[in-house]
Amino acid sequence: MFQKILVAIDDSDLSKLAFEQALAMAKATHANLMLINVLSPFKSGYADPIYPGRDAIYSGLHTRLIEDYREAWEKLEQQGLSFLQTLTDRATKEGISTEFTQAFGEPGPAICNLADTWKADLIIMGRHGYKGLTELFWGSISNFVTHHAQCAVLTIPPAQLQPEPPPVAATSAETTPT
Repeated sequence: MFQKILVAIDDSDLSKLAFEQALAMAKATHANLMLINVLSPFKSGYADPIYPGRDAIYSGLHTRLIEDYREAWEKLEQQGLSFLQTLTDRATKEGISTEFTQAFGEPGPAICNLADTWKADLIIMGRHGYKGLTELFWGSISNFVTHHAQCAVLTIPPAQLQPEPPPVAATSAETTPT
């Protein structure tokens, strides 16, 4: 069965569900886990690139913009490492040997490269289900991994997320005199 399970992690709910599935599978098969978070400058939510104008270069603003960008990336890196550490601690407390790493670049190739290097038997990751133009612009990491990985790939579709129940409105029973 599976000895080494690689889990692609980001901060999405779908990714958290993939982690839960990996945890259950690792317990059942006594497998080791490796968690990976890939920082990509092209994904929304990441530090915006800097495009200083010509005047900014001469005014010293250019240096400040670069410093702000570097600080934003350092914060992002630290958040990712903290998140990975939290998940690793949880898995370890549940008796699963777990490691983590954080990479920079294109997520699909980074995941496949780590799977090859670490000799993973299985990759578990969420599949956002982008279609049409959205997939064309954002790409499909799960599609790339499915077609390029040298091991089995389990993708968790968005339909697996349980919708939150609608809030229950407080009702008051009004009685009218008759």
